[in-house]
Amino acid sequence: MTAKKNLRAFKGMTVRNIKVYGKDRIALLLSLLTQLIVLGLFLLFIKTSIMDMMNNSLGELKNLLSKSDTEAIVNAWLVAGVAGTSMVTASLNSLSVMVHDKMERIDYDYQAAAVKGRTVVMSYFTGAALSAFITSAILLTAGLIFIAVSGGFFYSAWDIAALYAIVLLGSVSGSMILMLFVSFFKKDSTLSAFGILISVAIGFVVGAYVPVSEFSGNVQTAVNLVPGSQITAIMRCRLMQPAIENADKVLNGVDNHTFAKSMNETFSIPPKVFGGEMDINAMLVYSLAVIALFAVLNIVFFKISSKRKN
Repeated sequence: MTAKKNLRAFKGMTVRNIKVYGKDRIALLLSLLTQLIVLGLFLLFIKTSIMDMMNNSLGELKNLLSKSDTEAIVNAWLVAGVAGTSMVTASLNSLSVMVHDKMERIDYDYQAAAVKGRTVVMSYFTGAALSAFITSAILLTAGLIFIAVSGGFFYSAWDIAALYAIVLLGSVSGSMILMLFVSFFKKDSTLSAFGILISVAIGFVVGAYVPVSEFSGNVQTAVNLVPGSQITAIMRCRLMQPAIENADKVLNGVDNHTFAKSMNETFSIPPKVFGGEMDINAMLVYSLAVIALFAVLNIVFFKISSKRKN
């Protein structure tokens, strides 16, 4: 096939993969499972406990901050957790198309149609990344609207653009990494079991259920080295720092910035790895390096599996 035909095939298969995933209601529901868990826990338990922790931290100064000032911090943490988990779970569940095609032997149809293997693989990855981005971007938009309605919106147009760029990075990262694992699955049932496990675990890993600072130092290092946790941490910094800075301005230094420092420490802004702090630039470099590593691993695995088929 010529380069033009390969490009046309790639576009067609990518669109087809997105449509197939969009029609799979079970996969879509599983994509939102973790987010529903996070939201439920937040409304039932987490919000109250964190608000109490904030008031205890403020002590006699709590009357200086309005309810919207403190809720803005908690709401930003919630939105970061929801978007962070979505970038992982939506990536995984959108890759279900690849497993389904194996079961239905559609991948053999591609071979009969003389479509290059790398074109097929790239279409699965691109379809998954775009599907994850769309799902996560919708959740982020809903989250930003929720924050605005709650009365604690402190973000510029640049901040908002950066948040969507982070979602794109997380969707690419999640799809690239999870694609390698999904490549080993041949049945929907196996992928579903794996998906449920990831959906439950990822909330703890990215700090959506409880702040990562609640873990021991070694556990913090372990979870913060997970790429999804790194990208969620970047989003958390972008979402929470303006709210924390606003509270600090309202207090006007009467607490010697103790409250702001306490919030940054509580919510791991920035996250700690091996006892040291990672700034946003370091997290970006780390995330891009992991994406590059798994891109190479996917290529190697594809070449090995292709030889076995032949």
